[in-house]
Order: sequence, then structure tokens, then C-alpha cells
Amino acid sequence: MIKKTIKKVPIKGEVDKPLIETICSECGKKRPYTNKTKKLCAFCVKKSQIVKVKEKRAKVREKKANTITQAKLDQITSWLIRAAFDEKCHACEIRMPRKQLQCCHFVSRTKSITRFDLRNMLPGCPTCNMYTPHHVWNLGKSINKIWNEGMTETLLELSVVSLKMNNNDRKDIYEVYRTSLDKLESQNMSTEERFALMVKSYREYYKIISKLVKL
Repeated sequence: MIKKTIKKVPIKGEVDKPLIETICSECGKKRPYTNKTKKLCAFCVKKSQIVKVKEKRAKVREKKANTITQAKLDQITSWLIRAAFDEKCHACEIRMPRKQLQCCHFVSRTKSITRFDLRNMLPGCPTCNMYTPHHVWNLGKSINKIWNEGMTETLLELSVVSLKMNNNDRKDIYEVYRTSLDKLESQNMSTEERFALMVKSYREYYKIISKLVKL
């Protein structure tokens, strides 16, 4: 069966519908709408998506910069301890560059109240800190010698107190330690001046944590 093609003949007097021009509300160019609600072309839709992604990433970076994690506070505390005291292991007395030393704790880092207490830490070599458990005894003797006799007993008694800090608390401590570290790195201080700065830093740290626990 042969199909016949019927040509449509326009009715006399019929008016053609006018073409609707799609002009992008963003760039003002004649382009088809991708977002009909906002009257945006494909180019401008893609552009706005890229801007949103950049803004989102910027917010994430800002939040990350303003968040002081426990790891960040550990790091700044370690730098401060190694910058403030002599470049040697305070357990075995071996001298070595600051970058090779580690921040050794007398009371374990698992105890929250003394984890960032400047009186509880001294520089030590990796061997003592990681492989020699009895280094804590010699470290304690150095702490008593530097701060005062009986400091280790004070730290042990204090270690049973539980301390919970939020981001603002950690941020306050971080700023105190960051300021002290900047002073140590920018000025040529004597041993006495460095220790005086550590005492001042500890007092500011104490003011922060004393609001969180009864000491």
C-alpha cells in the first residue's frame, strides 16, 4: 500500500506565531535557557555552579583554620618545649639539634589535665621517648631541678583530675603558646629569660583551665 504525503496548505489569513527570544538574565546574550526559572543560559548556569563550589571550599578551609584540634595543640606545644629548653635529651643528657628532639611527657599524654601542662614536658631523644620506658625517672629528676623539688609529685596528684576542652579553650591555649614561640624564635634569650617566658605561659594556661575544673 502506497502512503500518500499530504501537504498542509496554510489557511488564508492565518498569522504565524512570533518567535520568543530567550535572552539570558545574567549575560544578556540570546541563548536557550537551561534554567528557565531564573532565565539562565547553560554557560551562566555552569559559571554559577563553579562559584558555589569555590565558596563551599573556602568555607571548609576557613573552618579548618579556625578549628584547633588536639593534634594541632600537641604540635605547637612540642615546638614551644623544644625551643624553650636546652637542645639535649633531658633523660640521657645526649645533645642533639632541636629538630631531632621530641617532646617527652613525665605524666602520660593520656591524662588530659597534664597533656598540655608545660611543667610536665621536656625535650628528649627519640630513643628514650620511644624505646626506654625508664627514661621517665630521669625526666622527672630534670623537671624537679628546672621547676622545683616536688613538681613531679604535684603533677602525679593533678593527673587524676579530668579535663574536657572545647575548640575555644584549645584555641585560647594555642594562641598563648604561639605568641610565646614567636618571641623565642625572634629574640636571642638567655636561659633565665626563656624559663621566665615559660612560667608566664604556664600562668596564662592555668587561667584558662582553672575555669574548666576546680584546682
